[in-house]
Amino acid sequence: MTEQARSGRDGLRYAVALIEIWGGLNGLWGLAHDIETTASKIPVTLMPGIAIIALVLIASVVAGVALWHDRRWGYTLSIPVQLFQVVWFVSAGLTFRIAASGWMLADLLLRYAGDGLVLAWQLDLIHKGAYALSLAPREEITVAVNLVALAILVWLAIQLRRS
Repeated sequence: MTEQARSGRDGLRYAVALIEIWGGLNGLWGLAHDIETTASKIPVTLMPGIAIIALVLIASVVAGVALWHDRRWGYTLSIPVQLFQVVWFVSAGLTFRIAASGWMLADLLLRYAGDGLVLAWQLDLIHKGAYALSLAPREEITVAVNLVALAILVWLAIQLRRS
C-alpha cells in the first residue's frame, strides 16, 4: 500500500475514533447528569433502555480508543456501537435514540403525523444530546436513519473486509 493511501485511511480512522470517544464521553456525562437530577422520577420500565444506552456509550469510548491504536477488535466493537445508532424512532408510547457522535446529526426521516407520510431530512451540526429515551405520548410516528452512523458503519465494514 502506498504511503499516501495509508495516511488517508489513518486520517479517517482517527476521525472515527475521535467521534466515538467524544460522543461516548459526552453521552455518559449527560446520562449521569440526567440520572442524578431525575433518578427518583425515572420509571422502572425505562431501566433496560438506560442500561442499553449506558453500555453503548461505554462501548463507544472503548472502541474509539482501540480504533485510535489501530486494533482490529476496535473495528469489530465499533460495528454494534454504530448499529445501535443507525435507526432511531419515535412512536406513540416510546422514543429511543442513541447518537454517540454527540454533536453531529444528519438524519433521513419517515414521519407519519396523522395527515400523511412525510419524507424529510435534518442536519444538526451542534446537537447537544447523545440519546433520547421517553415514554411520553407523541402524536407522530417517526422512523429515521442516522446517516453519520451509517457512513461510519459502511467504512468500518470495508476496513474489516480489507484486513
